[in-house]
Amino acid sequence: MYAVIQTGGKQYKVQPGEVVQVEKLEGEIGTATKFSNVLLVAKPGTDATTIWLGKPMLNGAVVDAEIVGQGRGHKEIIVKMKRRKQYRRTQGHRQELTQLLVLGVSNGSGEKLELSASDKKAKLDAFTSHLKAKGPAFSPKRLGSRKKLGAKIVAENKAGGSSESAKKPTAKKTTKKA
Repeated sequence: MYAVIQTGGKQYKVQPGEVVQVEKLEGEIGTATKFSNVLLVAKPGTDATTIWLGKPMLNGAVVDAEIVGQGRGHKEIIVKMKRRKQYRRTQGHRQELTQLLVLGVSNGSGEKLELSASDKKAKLDAFTSHLKAKGPAFSPKRLGSRKKLGAKIVAENKAGGSSESAKKPTAKKTTKKA
């Protein structure tokens, strides 16, 4: 049995035991979630497939899932350029994503297909997330040797012992005789 659900403005075909990557959902890893925006449920048979189709959503149909990963996907590079104008801009973007393990599909009329506990444990043991954990939006640039040079100048000024920073004596004032 499989279902088509709608979340994050997109539609996904899901079935029990499958790991699906969707737009970011609120919740911690291990939290159970339910999706009631089910568009279609299908039960393939040997001779024919039974389909429950919503207009647009199926009443009472639910997909149960568990959050198994949170993070950011691969980096998309956006490049903008205008020829002959010396205009070039490069920007990167990582989309926040959630990975779900689908536990069960219910069609709303009493039929339900669920993942067994042993299958769930096997799927979770075999699962490895490729999402990167969310870090700082940017990392400040390191100053390197300039930082050390600035610290050296500040230390010399406090000590008062540098000939470069010492003031020259004032010139002797002369007065004109009238």
